[in-house]
Amino acid sequence: MAFDLITESDRRHATLQKGFNLRWPLGNVQGQSSPNGANLIYLCYSPQDIIDAAAQALAVANGRITVRSGGHCYEGFVANKMPDNPNEVLAILDIGQMKQLDYDADGQLHSQLMPTLPYRYRFRLEAGGQNWDAYVALYTLANKTLPGGSCYSVGLGGHICGGGYGLLSRKHGLVCDWLSGVDILVPNAQGNGLTARHVCRESTDPDELDLFAACCGAGGGQFGIITSYYFKDLPDAPKEVLWLVLEWDWAMLTKPALDRLLVAYQAWFAQHQADPDTWGLATKLEMRHQHTGNVTLGIHYVDKDGELNDQAPFDDFVTTMLDAIGIAASESVTPFHVIHLPRSNPTGRVINSLSTARAVVRRLDWLPCQQTLNGSGDNQRGRYKSAYQKGIFTPQVLSAIWTTLTWPDPANVLTQSLIQIQSFGGRINQPDPAVRRESSAAQRGSFLKWQPQCYWRDASAATDKAHADWIQGLFFNAFANDQGVPLNAEFEGCYINYPDLDMTHLGGNPANAKNPQWYMVFFPDLIIESRLRRTKQRWDPLNIFRNEMSVP
Repeated sequence: MAFDLITESDRRHATLQKGFNLRWPLGNVQGQSSPNGANLIYLCYSPQDIIDAAAQALAVANGRITVRSGGHCYEGFVANKMPDNPNEVLAILDIGQMKQLDYDADGQLHSQLMPTLPYRYRFRLEAGGQNWDAYVALYTLANKTLPGGSCYSVGLGGHICGGGYGLLSRKHGLVCDWLSGVDILVPNAQGNGLTARHVCRESTDPDELDLFAACCGAGGGQFGIITSYYFKDLPDAPKEVLWLVLEWDWAMLTKPALDRLLVAYQAWFAQHQADPDTWGLATKLEMRHQHTGNVTLGIHYVDKDGELNDQAPFDDFVTTMLDAIGIAASESVTPFHVIHLPRSNPTGRVINSLSTARAVVRRLDWLPCQQTLNGSGDNQRGRYKSAYQKGIFTPQVLSAIWTTLTWPDPANVLTQSLIQIQSFGGRINQPDPAVRRESSAAQRGSFLKWQPQCYWRDASAATDKAHADWIQGLFFNAFANDQGVPLNAEFEGCYINYPDLDMTHLGGNPANAKNPQWYMVFFPDLIIESRLRRTKQRWDPLNIFRNEMSVP
C-alpha cells in the first residue's frame, strides 16, 4: 500500500482535517483535532491507493468515507461526521496529489482504469488537480482551456462534476458540457470496497449513460470517486481580453440608482441571449455591505473569435450600465479578488462615459488575466447561498437586496459580506442536443447567477450568528412568498456546487423541519431529478457515499 495514513497522533492531523472553509470540521480549535471531524485521513497518490484506503476504512465498524480534491466544499460534507451517527469513524480520502494532465494531439489516450476499452481521448485531467494547474498546462501544451472558475485552488474533482462555471461559460458552456469520459471508482456489491469503471458519452449501456450524466452536473462524492476526466476536445484559449472594473462610492449610491442598475443588468443579458457575438462578455457585480466597501462591476470581454477585433458588445454593455445607474463610477484600483474594499472615497479616475471607460480599461493577455482575477482568498470562516435568475428583478427582490446591503451592524462585524451576481446564459442555455441529453445541469434558462457570500475570522458564536442572520435575511426577505427559496417565475433554484443546508428545510430556515421536496430546489427538472435518484439506486444502493445533501 502506497497511501499515507494520517491519524490523531500525527502533528498534521488537525490541519488536514480542515479545508478552505474554517467553519469545518465543527468545533475545530486552532492546532487541535476536532472530535467532530475525520478520525483518519488517507493521502492517496493513485487509483489503487484509493481502492486500498477505502477497503481499510470501510472495514472499520461505523466507518464512512468521503473524498477531497481541493477542499472547497461550502458545507461540512467532507470534513464533518454525519449528525445522526456520533459514533461514526470518518475517513477522508484526499486525492489532492493526483494532479497529472496528459495530452495527445492525435486523440489516442485511453482510460487509465480500463485501458482495454475502445474509447479514445485527447486530454486526461486527474481529479486532484486544481483550476490554475489545468489552465497553465492546457494553455502551454495545446492553447486550450476549461471554461471554469476563477478561484485557482478549487479542485477539479468537485468542480467539473458539479458543472464547472466561469468567465468563459457564456461563450463556451459549462466545463461538464465538454466532458467525454470519466474514470470512477464505485461501490462493490457488498459495500465494503470500490471497483473501477469507465463511463463515457459514447456508451450504449443505459446505466453507464446515467452515471456519466450524473458526472455532468450532479455534484461530487455521491456515486463514487472520480479519478480522471477525459475530453475529446476543449475550447481554444482566448488570445487577449478586456478587463474593466467600475466602482460606485457608497456615499453616492441611492436605492433608486442601484435598482436601475440591477434592472438594466438583467435586461441586457436577457435581450442578448440570441446573439452569440455577445457571449464573450462576462461580469461579476459585487454589491458589498456598507461596512465591507463599495459596489463594483467587473467586466471581462473577448470577441467571438477569441480576440478583440469586435468590441461593440463591450461598448454597448458599458454604456448601458453607466446610463442606467446615472451616477459616475470610478476606476477601481484595489485588486478585484479583495473582498473588503476601502469604504467610500475611491481614488481611481472618474468613469462617466464610454470614452472615460476606454481610458482605463485594461487589455491583457488571457493567461495573466486569469492569474490577476484569482478569487480564492484567505482560508476563513464562510457562508454562501446561490440562485439562478431567469426573470426580472421584482420590487420585493430589489427591496430585499437594499435591506441586506444596509443591514444593521452595530458590532461592525460584516466587513467581508457581499451579494455577488454574475452573468449567465449564452452557450450554457443553448447546448448541443447531445450535451443537454447527457447532463445533470438542470438550470438552462437563467441569465444571472447569484452567489451571496460572507467571510470572517472570529470563531465566536455571536459572530457566527451575525453572519448567518445577514445571509439568511436576504433570502427570507427576497423569497418570503416562495417558501424562502428561489424557485418561482423569476428564479430556477440553486447551484449544487454551492451547497446550502438551509435550502433543505421548510422556508429555507434551519429552525424548521426538513423539506421533503428539497432536492427539487437544486434539480427542478423532473426528468433530471428522477434520473439521479435512479442512478443512485443502481450504482450506490447501500448509500456508501452519503452526506446531508446527497441524492435522496
